Amino acid sequence: MTEKVRAVTKTQMVEAIAELISVVPAPAMSTGSTEPKEIFIRVNEELGLGIDSSLQKPDLAKEIVEAAGDRWLPTHESRGGTVTRKGLGAVLKAVQFLTAV
Repeated sequence: MTEKVRAVTKTQMVEAIAELISVVPAPAMSTGSTEPKEIFIRVNEELGLGIDSSLQKPDLAKEIVEAAGDRWLPTHESRGGTVTRKGLGAVLKAVQFLTAV
């Protein structure tokens, strides 16, 4: 998975992920550019990954990244159940990989 992420902001990444899985419109961002849990749930559903949707956001994101054969790093999440920009980028790359297969 060497393709570069073109989206720069978290909002752009969520929109790019949503576009890849044909979810329009993209789930709305929460206050302070917090990614919505719904985007991870929709990735799981649309790609048939079989991940438990009751997991916390970072755990859902981790499972998506690992389903693509990549590693989830400590820098991909922060305290309070938030996925960082790097983590969202990892999810975007994973979805790009999983939808290209």
